[in-house]
Amino acid sequence: MVTGAAAGTLALFFVSGCSFSFGGDLVVKKEEVAKQASAGLEKQVGRAPEDVTCEDDLKGKVGESVRCTITDGGKKLGMTATVKSVDGKKVNMDFKVDDNAGAGDGASPDPQPSDSAQPSDSAGADSASGSVDKAEVARQGKAALAAQVGKQPDAFSCPENLPAKAGATIRCQLADSGKQYGVTVTAKSVVGGKVNMDFKVDETPGG
Repeated sequence: MVTGAAAGTLALFFVSGCSFSFGGDLVVKKEEVAKQASAGLEKQVGRAPEDVTCEDDLKGKVGESVRCTITDGGKKLGMTATVKSVDGKKVNMDFKVDDNAGAGDGASPDPQPSDSAQPSDSAGADSASGSVDKAEVARQGKAALAAQVGKQPDAFSCPENLPAKAGATIRCQLADSGKQYGVTVTAKSVVGGKVNMDFKVDETPGG
């Protein structure tokens, strides 16, 4: 899984299937773990990080893990290397970069999937008024509907701002193929100034 991050910073969360064979006791030296992690990251995102260091050797036993640190783009990211399977002398490892990778670059977490089958989207709230501007609600509504049905409605307008409060609703109007439909816009959740919205179009025209 890849997530957005600042330019120049690795944005990898998982690297799976890295493995190697070795002799002697089933202990992977920390230098080898770091080497495998670097190679896996390079394969996933096209380049290796500037540096990878691991705190300890990794026991060649399923479920064993060790903490490592990735240095890239001037940032340090934590990572956990975990043994996924052992086949004879072959150890298969997964590497997971901490979920706060890319923190501070302005990226926001993805909105949680909505239980509603209707299109949903999110918008930033105006901290001063505690609401999402009606023009922004309309823009998000058009985009969400376009994503669901493959084309934008001819017009989408809202008479008022949407309060940045979970459960708040407003009524909007959309025009499509000469017909007017009412739309109920609901603020599903508010997280870190982001308002996650659902748009439910009336089943019959008329508004």
